[in-house]
Amino acid sequence: MFPHASPQTRQRTFMERQPYIVAYGGVISIFAPTATAYQLCRLYKLNVALPQLFRMAVYILPHQVALKALQMNASTPVKDYLNPWAAFATVGVLQGGVYGQANVYFSRALKLGKVASLAGIFRGSAFAGARDCTSQGIPFMFSDSFRKNVADKIYPTTPEDVQVNFVKRWSSLISTSVAATYLSQGMHNFQTAMQADQSLGYAATVRSVMKEHGFAIFMKGAEARVGLLLLVNVLNELLLKPAWEPFPYSQDQIHLGFPTVLSDPETNAGKERLQL
Repeated sequence: MFPHASPQTRQRTFMERQPYIVAYGGVISIFAPTATAYQLCRLYKLNVALPQLFRMAVYILPHQVALKALQMNASTPVKDYLNPWAAFATVGVLQGGVYGQANVYFSRALKLGKVASLAGIFRGSAFAGARDCTSQGIPFMFSDSFRKNVADKIYPTTPEDVQVNFVKRWSSLISTSVAATYLSQGMHNFQTAMQADQSLGYAATVRSVMKEHGFAIFMKGAEARVGLLLLVNVLNELLLKPAWEPFPYSQDQIHLGFPTVLSDPETNAGKERLQL
């Protein structure tokens, strides 16, 4: 499970989190709008070249970076006071402001749907919350458990097997990411359709999309999200976990009366001890 702060650790401050969150949002925003446009083309059976979609996506890159940073900053308190599952559900709902802006922009540019406007960017929030709780929550919470309970039992290693442990860590993350992406694809397609055609409600969206695509809708376009979610979940591991996880009090805080966790140099074993 995700660790909570202890007397020896603390959560990062708002400013301490910003380098992680801005880098996180910047990298994702380079790829996510183009993937959104590709999925819209798949959903509406359009044949548009990827270079053209990428050129269109460049116009909204600054908006996407800013919206992504706002989204993750707004979701962080939910993680602090509830848990990462609730935080990722919140990420999904707020994704309306991120994907929604991209969906509306591309729907207008490609002349899709009937009533695409920014007023409806949060439509389909229930679909979005379920989608991100699945697609990001499962890898974030269970990739380590998958490694310990599956990969480690198939191929046991010791801490000294650095390269093998590296491969097992990232292969576990990739495996859970791919599975979670396919599990969540139907919810993603329903929300995309609901934003592109804002005359549809929840039930009407499901009926319309199922009539057009059948059960293939639960898989259609997933190949684009597999790549994007692999990137997202790798960034979750590299940037979001350090931003969200508690970390030891720093050395300079000893002088302010805060506790700090230090390595014991006498044993050189990295054991934690509390110093006031």
